[in-house]
Amino acid sequence: MRQNRSSRVGLINILGLIALASWSMSSLAQAQRSSPPAPARDINPPVANCNVTPDTNQASVPAPGQPTATPITAALLTSGQPCQQVVSTRGLVAGNGLANLQRGFDFYSWLTFIAMNSPADGKTIGQGPRPGGDAFTKWEDLANFRPLGDVMLAKGAKPTWGERIVPKECKSLDGKSSDGRNKIIFHLGEEAFNQPFKTGPLIDQDGNFALFDILMNRPMYDFINGLYSKQGQQNFKRPIRFPPGNNPVTGDTPEPGRMGAIMLKVSYRILDPEKNKDLIDKFHTSDALIYFPGPPATKTGPACVEKKLGLVGFHVGHKTRGAPQWVWTSFEHVSNVPDAATDGSIEKKLDRYNFFNAKCTNDCPAVNDTPPQPWDPDTSLKFQGPYRSQVVRTRMLPGPVIDEVAKLNEAFQSLVQGTVWENYMLLTTQWPSSFNCVQEVQKLENAGKDLMTVVDPTCAPAPTYLANTTLETYSQGRIPLASSSCMACHGNATTQHVPATASDFTFILEKAQSARR
Repeated sequence: MRQNRSSRVGLINILGLIALASWSMSSLAQAQRSSPPAPARDINPPVANCNVTPDTNQASVPAPGQPTATPITAALLTSGQPCQQVVSTRGLVAGNGLANLQRGFDFYSWLTFIAMNSPADGKTIGQGPRPGGDAFTKWEDLANFRPLGDVMLAKGAKPTWGERIVPKECKSLDGKSSDGRNKIIFHLGEEAFNQPFKTGPLIDQDGNFALFDILMNRPMYDFINGLYSKQGQQNFKRPIRFPPGNNPVTGDTPEPGRMGAIMLKVSYRILDPEKNKDLIDKFHTSDALIYFPGPPATKTGPACVEKKLGLVGFHVGHKTRGAPQWVWTSFEHVSNVPDAATDGSIEKKLDRYNFFNAKCTNDCPAVNDTPPQPWDPDTSLKFQGPYRSQVVRTRMLPGPVIDEVAKLNEAFQSLVQGTVWENYMLLTTQWPSSFNCVQEVQKLENAGKDLMTVVDPTCAPAPTYLANTTLETYSQGRIPLASSSCMACHGNATTQHVPATASDFTFILEKAQSARR
């Protein structure tokens, strides 16, 4: 199925460019009004503060006038989280609708990053009590997001929203962080140290395994209610359609804004409080209890260890109206890896990287190669042997996108200068570029129909390829059917229903266990 769908992307990309003229604020509004209302049991409740800030003032500048950029000022730090993208083919680049849409989505991504990483106590981002103005974030608060390990429980048990699950092996280590917050509980399984499709772990320059976790917000969690076990998925008779986010709609048929389903994948490096004390104020950090459940999830355990984690990757999927394939936002720490130059050389701009040795000149590990096996970490979370990953960011994005994102990064990083958050950068945002295809998919979704009748359910991802070097290290590139593309990959996700059914661009449902009796 992956090959059949992906082989049609080239045709759809051409059709998507033709359909770009339909991407406008008015057409998006029509798409909003045609979407179904929230169900009686409102798992996607109204929110009062959808951030509807556009990247330009194009709505107030009649054509053929030239829009100007929305000022990137401190007001954006408290403007809230977008419920949906606000984009237009009209923008800063005259006659280039694709470039204007891309900038609009990237602006949306920065607003999303700021909102989700703001302190859970409601303060402004960068004004927390930890070094570098860091703080316990909104996405770390169990009132807002739940990690996968708290949802897909052993034996298909029913999860409970808001319940903090502390394994017995971790209880002796449990307690509050220095700022009075609970330590995060990190459930270790193969997907927490081995990258997608078992392509291998990532080893930092201190010899530690990088760690990965998946979280979901309340609307996504509530939709999964009943799908947390294999039996529940087998009994589910409707297509899997997570609730979309939408901005408020005015006019004859007004509708409140709703956040919709959001899933988050994060990656961490381990920071030693003494050895890495000069780095603490350069990362968002989390005091974590790492739980090794034991076989079959981990070879080691049951056991629990305490570690300080530094955020190195932040990857968001947000289902919205106008993007039923979800909008994919990807951020990294600026010191993760160097970039590959256009001539194939390596742009070594820093002396120290998380996953690249800039000082290595002889007998260096092969670039972007997987570590030698075995890959199962023990409780030290140290890789057994001298190997350290030597990762370089492959040049996957078109040059104009790279330049546009660099300018946005510089502007937004200046807002959080002097805080840990100035050390994070947007890679770009992937979104469905064929408006006509998006409309067809939304009509089928609203009617509860199978999407297999669509030529390409991904609707021409733009840009075609996107990889986070900490999460898709070994699938970077521009090779059809092989290189990383958020939508092309997640479009193949299925349930554990027999026969398997599409799971709406998420692999989370594949983690459900059997409810043994």
